[in-house]
Amino acid sequence: MKKLLISSCLLGENVRYDGKIKRCMDPLFYEIIKNSQIFTVCPEVDGGLPTPRDPSEIVSLNPLKIVNSKGKDVTSFFEKGAKKALKVCKKHKIKVALLKSKSPSCSNNFIYDGTFSKKLIKGEGVTAKLLKENGIKVFNENELIDLLEYLKKI
Repeated sequence: MKKLLISSCLLGENVRYDGKIKRCMDPLFYEIIKNSQIFTVCPEVDGGLPTPRDPSEIVSLNPLKIVNSKGKDVTSFFEKGAKKALKVCKKHKIKVALLKSKSPSCSNNFIYDGTFSKKLIKGEGVTAKLLKENGIKVFNENELIDLLEYLKKI
């Protein structure tokens, strides 16, 4: 059975910033989790942020700076959560992750631009970036076909 790190919110856990449930309902998702050993993370909650919480966006990549919609710097929470996710992967020898798209923690391809205007730009969340840098393949819930094909190959 393949080991898979999954964002807790995709499994319907109440961890999202807005306190809403965003379970992935795609039938492929259920096929994937049925045939995988699942390890769940919410880097933001694991890093110490509450649910619900003010939305946060990456405003600078170098140096990394993440602020919430009230202007508070929350970078350290995101970094702590990313490190915890990597620790789970290393401990359990997980090589694949399915994380939430558009998240400042979990997105593997697009993030909000840091202006809180809902504009997406190419970029990665803190956790996705750290996992990739450590050889873990990261997918999001819009890439389930690709994930399924990848899992068949490994």
